[in-house]
Amino acid sequence: MSKKVKDSNKIQQVVIVDDHEIFAIGLKHILEINLGIKAGLHFSCAQAALNYFKNGGGADLVILELYISEMNSFNFLEQVKILLPKINILVFSMQQSNFNISLCKKLGVTGFVRKNTYLKDFLQAIEEVQMGKKYFPEFEDEKASEELINNSVERICQQYRLSRSEIKILDKFLEQKKYREIADELCLSPQTVRTHKRNIYRKFGVRNMAGIVGLLKLELERG
Repeated sequence: MSKKVKDSNKIQQVVIVDDHEIFAIGLKHILEINLGIKAGLHFSCAQAALNYFKNGGGADLVILELYISEMNSFNFLEQVKILLPKINILVFSMQQSNFNISLCKKLGVTGFVRKNTYLKDFLQAIEEVQMGKKYFPEFEDEKASEELINNSVERICQQYRLSRSEIKILDKFLEQKKYREIADELCLSPQTVRTHKRNIYRKFGVRNMAGIVGLLKLELERG
């Protein structure tokens, strides 16, 4: 690990969201020994971590297990990004499918690392993130995976009879665009965008973007 990372003060607070306590303890030890990061908070469920942020807690980096008990991690990602749009999130998971990686990119995740990766690769991921870069593993047919997601979106939009305007707005939300950005790009008022979003949720029968992500996963599995 480069001296630059060891000497850097950019990352002072790390929040670890993982329901395996022994793993989290080991991870905090790795961060302290290799990067000098002593301030590491651990939450065993995503809801507790979300409450921490809602109550004004902050972090320079969140390390998140993608599939964790008690709360859908995609729901967690959505809500944290609303609270703290610029926060860096590194997904640390065994579930490294092309779909999961592509979806994490869409949801604004900063990086993705497998739990069984080499230590040097994990530390490199931290280094890339604290330099303001993205860190994702390369995989074959990345373009094909993106097309699969887009095709799944198209199919569920047809199935649930979304209008053309709703489809455009859903695409923007999947790209992590905010109300004002979408309004400006589509020449709409923010209130109109909010109304469309409520209608999208109503048609899909979900309460948040995580519910739509769940529908996408099911649609992808059906092929």
